[in-house]
Amino acid sequence: MNFYTQIGLTHKEFTERYENTGLVERRHHHEFPLDILHYSRKCVRENIWDAVTGKCRGIIITRGADGGEIVSRPFEKFHNYGAEPGWGATTFIPSIEPVIWEKMDGFMCTLYTWEGVDYIASKGSFDSIHAKWATAWLRRYFGKSLEVPAGYTAVFEGLHCDLRIVVGYGLRQELVLLALINKETGEEFTPGALFTWADSRGLSMPRLGRQTLDCAVKRTLTNEFEDGLEEGYVLTWYQNGKPPFRLKLKFIEYLRLHRMVTGVSPKRIWEVLATNQSTELNEYLEQSTPWFSAFVQKWMKALNAEYRRIEGEANKRFDYTVTGLRTEFQDMLGSGQPNFTALRKAYALSFTAEENKPYSGVLFAMLDGKDVKPVIWKLVRRMTHGGNPMVDAHNT
Repeated sequence: MNFYTQIGLTHKEFTERYENTGLVERRHHHEFPLDILHYSRKCVRENIWDAVTGKCRGIIITRGADGGEIVSRPFEKFHNYGAEPGWGATTFIPSIEPVIWEKMDGFMCTLYTWEGVDYIASKGSFDSIHAKWATAWLRRYFGKSLEVPAGYTAVFEGLHCDLRIVVGYGLRQELVLLALINKETGEEFTPGALFTWADSRGLSMPRLGRQTLDCAVKRTLTNEFEDGLEEGYVLTWYQNGKPPFRLKLKFIEYLRLHRMVTGVSPKRIWEVLATNQSTELNEYLEQSTPWFSAFVQKWMKALNAEYRRIEGEANKRFDYTVTGLRTEFQDMLGSGQPNFTALRKAYALSFTAEENKPYSGVLFAMLDGKDVKPVIWKLVRRMTHGGNPMVDAHNT
């Protein structure tokens, strides 16, 4: 099945409407003639969802204007229950009860096959650390091929203690089977058929919920966890000949922690320290996950150490300048006509000397008797340049 034929656009039209406008990103495989298509941050931020951007959630196709054949078809974008109105969200909810799956908090892994050998891609990359680990795991337990049914794509959730997001799964390191998807129609194996196939391969699967939709909704609002923190549920309405209709339903406590883990960057930690926001800092340290608390503590230690270093250097250089100018200052006082303009100029020449330039702002603040803390914290901020949140939710 050709991807461009499926969406009703030529390769050129797709490029102009979606890639050139920054809605979809295309990444090339470093060795094979394959591309992976993934909706962009702009698409998420501006909520630009349609039948095309929704399909670009890590779909893998052959490269080139004459290519576009679907090699691997993962899940399409699905939205949160009760939120994000618009295409594919809550505009249509079947009246029948959904199949309720446990929503696992790992990273999506999509199996693709090239020249008879199976590999794993993460949601937006062929060679991310997630993709490399998952491919290595697949090799270890299944060799070159998992023998997925012809015409289908296997989709997994990757679990690894060093690649966690919010929920901890202990020492589990595995690929958990989520679906087998028909590459042409998007129809999926039913739960019973999926369990049978997974069992034949020795693969784990998420738990099936045995409750109604109303009960599941109420439970996510109460934070009642059966066995530690959980992410939530995937509500799935299976359909013949086409993709299931899915919605995400998450626990409110998970959402709070997820916003923290994926939204708090080193820059934000710097802001909290620089403005002494103790309440927010306490939340990071005391009301989060152990690994996020460790992430925050690491950055706090580094930022505070840099603050103390700058403060110490500034004090040392200020004292040195004062000592060096003391004789001139005493001579001015002895004459009865101290020239404060000349004295300040002498300080300024010292503070702006090449060796003191990195600390000149702090030195002038000390000379004027101002609070040096804001000036020092402004210098510390450079440490956070390029620092990302502990987890990049867009790519995992």
